[in-house]
Amino acid sequence: MTTLTVQVEANQDDGDRYWDDGMSQYVFDNGDNYAIIGSDNTMMEAYANTCYFRFLDVDIPSTATINSAKLQYKLHSNYSADDKTCRIYASTGEISSTAITSDTEMTDAQALKTVDYTTWSLATSSSSSFLDSSDFTDVVDEIINIDGWDASTNNITILLMDPTEADMMDAWEMQVKTHEVSAGADAVKLVVDYTAVTPPAAATQNGSAFMLFLDT
Repeated sequence: MTTLTVQVEANQDDGDRYWDDGMSQYVFDNGDNYAIIGSDNTMMEAYANTCYFRFLDVDIPSTATINSAKLQYKLHSNYSADDKTCRIYASTGEISSTAITSDTEMTDAQALKTVDYTTWSLATSSSSSFLDSSDFTDVVDEIINIDGWDASTNNITILLMDPTEADMMDAWEMQVKTHEVSAGADAVKLVVDYTAVTPPAAATQNGSAFMLFLDT
């Protein structure tokens, strides 16, 4: 088995899309010290606040068996909301080959999400250490089995979506540190444990390879 750990490498490779009450519209942001997953409710309806993390050169062969996959993240502030969840997807589109730089590109990436997802029950915490997300093995397995994966840039954009809706006149959010903090040292990591397929060995005799010819 092999464990591959890839960390977000640039400020533009993590960000969020959140509801701005003052502007009464969604705002895209990839330049803050944290990205949020959560929900806001302004009495009329609930609004989902979502985020993404893009990982470069996830060089796992398409023939590999994925044993486990998770995010490791640090909280920007204590998280205390009870009984909240979100879903972990990945983008299947070509958007993963380039950075997300606008609200349109983020919504495009979300529209091209994987069929598979994991529901992540968000645990309350005040820890300053790296924490683990729920496992999303099936999501990574779906990505590496997309046609052309082995010849691609092998970038994966993880999407946190579909948060538990906030109650009326309420809001909740979990703030995750981004690449902007500590020169990237606290940025989110993708950790994948996989088993590569070993090609069958050539037939040998007395330690030497041989070929059999049949005369017909």
